[in-house]
Amino acid sequence: MREQWQSCIWQRAQHNAFTDLCEFNGMLVCSFREATNHISPDGVIRLLYLDLQGKLIRHQQVNMPGADLRDPKLSLTPDGKLLLLAYAKVYNGQPEPMYRQAYSWQTPDGKSWSTAKPLGDKNWWLWRIRWHQDKAYGVGYNREAQNTRLYAGFPRRTFQCIEPHLFSQRKQRKGYPNESDMYFSDDGTAHVLLRRDADSCTAQFGVSKPPYRRWTWHDLGFYLGGPTMLKLSKNYVILAGRIWQQPGPKTALVLLEIATMKPSLLHVFPSGGDTSYPGLVKRGKDLYVSYYSSHQQNKTCIYLTKLTLDDVLLS
Repeated sequence: MREQWQSCIWQRAQHNAFTDLCEFNGMLVCSFREATNHISPDGVIRLLYLDLQGKLIRHQQVNMPGADLRDPKLSLTPDGKLLLLAYAKVYNGQPEPMYRQAYSWQTPDGKSWSTAKPLGDKNWWLWRIRWHQDKAYGVGYNREAQNTRLYAGFPRRTFQCIEPHLFSQRKQRKGYPNESDMYFSDDGTAHVLLRRDADSCTAQFGVSKPPYRRWTWHDLGFYLGGPTMLKLSKNYVILAGRIWQQPGPKTALVLLEIATMKPSLLHVFPSGGDTSYPGLVKRGKDLYVSYYSSHQQNKTCIYLTKLTLDDVLLS
């Protein structure tokens, strides 16, 4: 794997963090949260529209009065629209959140957005949406319940829980499952990557065939924060997120061999401190990675990197 270039693409807010990346209408779209700090109640979503060399074309903001919008995620709907997912902590002037709810927005052109629509159950953090055969799927988590749920449906119409105990402390005896990503094989087999932040804190990798009620889970043996993943070939998956090294936290790529579930460190980005939450876009042999980090300028900034994948990873 060879790095072609890296650029700091945004640093204007006090705290710029929690990215995702999507290709839309020939552009790269990078979403992230702008706020006073990591946990402040004033989060809004910033969207950057970039060309394939990382040059900013335009940008826009999505906000919700009275709410802190967190961890925006992007996906393309089957009819070619851009869908934005975010989790709202709704304060409405109160010192503590009155409730928490995932919301979605859609745009046909990246300029005008629909109104926000609630998605999933209140107080269950729906982390990301992935599509298979024109249907959307996502994993939600609840910290107090120490549980995750699998949801499926059509985000602007109905989106329901289809597996209420996907992975939980009670069922698997492993604590605090939370952030996730997933992909589907051609035969419909679902694969879920799951972060954990209790006991051993090791990430989990789940596999299930339709109707996704019976799951086999593999303990990957290492911690991965802000996880995302991308299937490269029948043999390999790239995992991305925050890992821990001797100097401290780093944003990195980890290669997972599917047959053996063996992970290996693939690439470590210039990063440190408050860092992670990458987004991944693959175009041929090119891999674009967005992430945030606080290793420079004493603040969190948004970075975009373009890498070239080795042929062996694509075979």
